[in-house]
Amino acid sequence: MAAIVALACLPVCGGCTSDAERQADAAVTDYVVGDFINARQELQPLAQQTDENFVLNNDRLGSTSLALDDLDGAETAFLRSYEVINSVGVNDGGRSLGAALVDEKIKVWKGEPFERAMLNFDLGVVYYMRQDYNNARAAFENGLFKLRDYGDNADKSDNYREIDSNFVLGYLMLAHCWQRLGQPDKAHDMFQKIVQLRPDLAGLANEQAFASANLLLIVDYGYGPMKLADADGSIVGFGPTPEQAGNLPLPFVAIDGRAAPLGPLNQPPVDLLRLAQDRRWQSIDTIRVVKSAVGTGLIVAGAYEGLGRRRSDPAAALALIGAGLLLKASSQGDLRYWEMLPRTTYILPVTAPPGKHNVMVYFPAAGNLNQNWENLPVPSSGEAAYYMRIQGTRQDHIWPPPTLTGLPGTDMPASGNSASAG
Repeated sequence: MAAIVALACLPVCGGCTSDAERQADAAVTDYVVGDFINARQELQPLAQQTDENFVLNNDRLGSTSLALDDLDGAETAFLRSYEVINSVGVNDGGRSLGAALVDEKIKVWKGEPFERAMLNFDLGVVYYMRQDYNNARAAFENGLFKLRDYGDNADKSDNYREIDSNFVLGYLMLAHCWQRLGQPDKAHDMFQKIVQLRPDLAGLANEQAFASANLLLIVDYGYGPMKLADADGSIVGFGPTPEQAGNLPLPFVAIDGRAAPLGPLNQPPVDLLRLAQDRRWQSIDTIRVVKSAVGTGLIVAGAYEGLGRRRSDPAAALALIGAGLLLKASSQGDLRYWEMLPRTTYILPVTAPPGKHNVMVYFPAAGNLNQNWENLPVPSSGEAAYYMRIQGTRQDHIWPPPTLTGLPGTDMPASGNSASAG
């Protein structure tokens, strides 16, 4: 394990990598090993710098703050990213010209479409945990933007057709928002949309189970796609593929040591590794460079295979991310990506007796990886929502955490449906 940590912390081409980039890389390493407090401390000053990494560093800070239940910090960071991504002219004029003539990395990073969808989703999670269902609804809707299908016309950026999003994770939480806002017809439409897009998830789109739940667990598992490069540092795609990473394990929930009935509600609503392979979820710039690099070897993919496909192992994740950090400085393309993204987010609706409980989420098929919370409050009416970032190094916790901010009360969350539809 120590050797792998050292790999992830290796300096990346001292003459090519700035101190800020090395500090961000250290924060990513801390996040992966579960040291969220140190990661947040390292990212906070970087997220204030209005440079080409402004959005990426705020995405990173938002992820880290959310893992600490620092909802105020997460909201601030995610909103900064959202405002820049949706602003007009950030990469226009001289800045864009400089990117074309000098270095692609001068261009402000805005992420791939799947990264932008997850930004909106995570912002929605923050609002949902606060029971600010109107703002949560708006954020989830923003993550369901139209996708661009370029077909075989990647050489012409204006030659595409717009198609509806297939981001089931966003539809699922939007449906539940409509339930909390007292709009069952709109909720029904969203649940039906899920079944239309993914008939295999009909059991997850259970309107009654979500409507009757008084405890919602939002569980991030694994790590999302990373950009891959060939021997000369040119981008050639995203990896690992879902086939390389293996099947996603199913989570189970225990309340005070007793298994909570979930049935098909524990199915993964999204696999970001699979989404990243879909060109509709890639930017036009990425589609072009990937198309031009077909047939080349993948350094990072080879490193992944050498790890024996142990993607759920935190040590394996560190080695992968370490390899990516080493690759960045010599890259001819932009290898930046949001390293904290999960592979999937499970949405687990549970009905539990009111009061404080020990709540554990565990994964029998992943070496019984688990996270346990003591004294987690469950309301007698309404619903309490909690976020969990599954890490092999972070398991047992007591509610409320010392880093909690932005939740109505630190003992028993506010209950009921006080928000109104807008």
